Amino acid sequence: MSSVPLTSKTTNLPMVMTNLGGPYQGYSPTQTLGNYKNSEDTMIRRILRSSWNNVNTQSKINGKARIVTPFRAVNNLGDYLGRQNYVCGGANQINKTFPGRQGPIHGILSRCDNTGISAANGNGRFVSDASDYITYKKQNAANNLYNDLKFGGDQSHGSYTAYMRVKV
Repeated sequence: MSSVPLTSKTTNLPMVMTNLGGPYQGYSPTQTLGNYKNSEDTMIRRILRSSWNNVNTQSKINGKARIVTPFRAVNNLGDYLGRQNYVCGGANQINKTFPGRQGPIHGILSRCDNTGISAANGNGRFVSDASDYITYKKQNAANNLYNDLKFGGDQSHGSYTAYMRVKV
């Protein structure tokens, strides 16, 4: 029987700058008796892994500062650098040949700058609802505590001891 080497599946983990005591990025500790995790928490973690535009959560990419707000950057609601009508590469939306036409039809002209930041591909004029922003704030809070092993508490109960000294 031959042994097959185990390979890990690469995922797009959130771009959290600290690991908050976790052994690696994306670590989810086991549930304890005093802690309650519901399906909403697991769905938020899944959304953060697979749906969030985690590259755009950073304040700078390739030394260029973000122009749009973090909410608009994460949800692809505008260009990261605020560029208007910017096109660089992408798919050609027009067939190269058209029946009965002499020669090829050319597609969109690319005007690439050398920033290395991809163009926005959404509707820049979309006005989001307040519930979208509330959902973003909830997901952002979960993203900041993505690798937290303590579930927002203290593992050594040092804060409880200091609190009891104050109460006496």
